[in-house]
Amino acid sequence: MAGHSKWAQIKHRKSITDAKKGQLFSRLIREITVAVHNGGPKIETNHRLRQAAERAQSQGLPKDNIERAINRAVGTDEGKSLQDFLYEATAAGGIAIIIEGITDSKNRTLAEIKHLLNKHGAKLAESGSLIWNFEKIGLVEMSQEENAQKSQDEIEMTILESGARDFQHINETCLVETDFAKVDKVRQKLESDGLKIKEVYHDYKTRLPLELTEKAKKDAETLLEELSSHNDVQEIYTNIK
Repeated sequence: MAGHSKWAQIKHRKSITDAKKGQLFSRLIREITVAVHNGGPKIETNHRLRQAAERAQSQGLPKDNIERAINRAVGTDEGKSLQDFLYEATAAGGIAIIIEGITDSKNRTLAEIKHLLNKHGAKLAESGSLIWNFEKIGLVEMSQEENAQKSQDEIEMTILESGARDFQHINETCLVETDFAKVDKVRQKLESDGLKIKEVYHDYKTRLPLELTEKAKKDAETLLEELSSHNDVQEIYTNIK
């Protein structure tokens, strides 16, 4: 999976929740705000908003706070200066990094991201020069505990019949991979067959996974942690295997 690996991202998001919950909640509310401005306040018809709200709820943001964030974004200028960004960067050893986020000042964020990269011997790459090595995919995350009424064989058969292209069980989580364009259809099929969905999101899956030594991985993790801690960064994806 992309990112440090998608499962590493799941664990990383949980560690951030414990250590820096306020910062995480701020990021989640930003995503909700941008989703409302781009697609309206109705979760039923705004897929990005639905995904943002689910992610916020799964990370512990109270439902009332999610509803307030949606209502606050409607009919006001709050958050209208927020913009999505996607930067590409390279680090030692052939590491490719995709940095995805939301900012109210692209110039400021770009300068700060460049500084963090330079600090670790990495550098920003030209737009489009690395993204070819990644495929944007859809992921549907389910808790096995929440679907305990079905056997594992039933769950797997339902997934295979949904149009998904792959899945894996990781501890108590089932992660279903789909073509990005089909993620909503797969989700609807899984739900119609009685499965409970925890979260739906996209990922960037590397086409050419990179093997690194343990030392190189540790050095890269330091950079990735600092990038992930930046207030404007939502997700980090790499080609590291």
